[in-house]
Amino acid sequence: MRAMFRGAGTAAVVLGMLALAACEREAPVTPEAPGAPTNAEREAEIAAQQLAALGGAASAEQRALYQGDFQASGGIDATGSEGAWELRLLDDYAQFSRPGLGEDGGVAGARDFRAGGMRVVAGPLTITLRREACSASGVELEYVAHVLFEGVAYQGCARRGVNEGPRATWASVLPELIPAIDSCIARASARPARVTFATAMDDAVVAVRVREADGARRECIAPIGGGEVTVYETLSDIDRRPGEGDPEFQRGGGQPRACAEAVSGRDGASLGWLIPRGC
Repeated sequence: MRAMFRGAGTAAVVLGMLALAACEREAPVTPEAPGAPTNAEREAEIAAQQLAALGGAASAEQRALYQGDFQASGGIDATGSEGAWELRLLDDYAQFSRPGLGEDGGVAGARDFRAGGMRVVAGPLTITLRREACSASGVELEYVAHVLFEGVAYQGCARRGVNEGPRATWASVLPELIPAIDSCIARASARPARVTFATAMDDAVVAVRVREADGARRECIAPIGGGEVTVYETLSDIDRRPGEGDPEFQRGGGQPRACAEAVSGRDGASLGWLIPRGC
């Protein structure tokens, strides 16, 4: 594997480079009765359907469209049911990242080139690419990507080549989480409070971790569109999510430290400050 898989970066680079939303997620299938399909069976069925849709054998010209490295990504959908994800596909390896939830990947097998696209299996990942216009947040890309992982089908946009720069963090989709973050920050008793981690959950709510000014850490659950907080609980010192605290986010106000980075929404309006670890 290459050095590009090491370390973590800031949300600003990812938001500027990839703006790759327009994704869908199918919830894992849980057997409800004897004979119901398992997640593995459902995933195999989806994979077979996707491969069949790619058609017959590819010509040399068609094969050339799917050579080399690719990068794909998806963001939060309109219902808030999908978390951000990123895929990097190299000739010999694939890495699937979900900020705050960790990374998975594996050695890539031989690419199966078809007239309508390409499929490759890399460890637990089944990846399909089609050369088809894919638009997200005003960015037009050349490929549509599908990733099957743990019984879930992820869809997003892709491009050729990979970014060798900083990696995604939990704050990659910060603008979409602001309504829920504001609801959680409003519950803090010691301010200014900082957000150390936030992620969308399957049922249109957001899990937000807040560090209050006195050092107390809280787990907060609020609707993705903002509103009534349903959970605001104290966290233990050992209860930490992958990537938590890198960076922290402080809403509005003046620059808290010289090394803090300003972050803006999709409309350019200021949201607050990202404070990288060690800042």
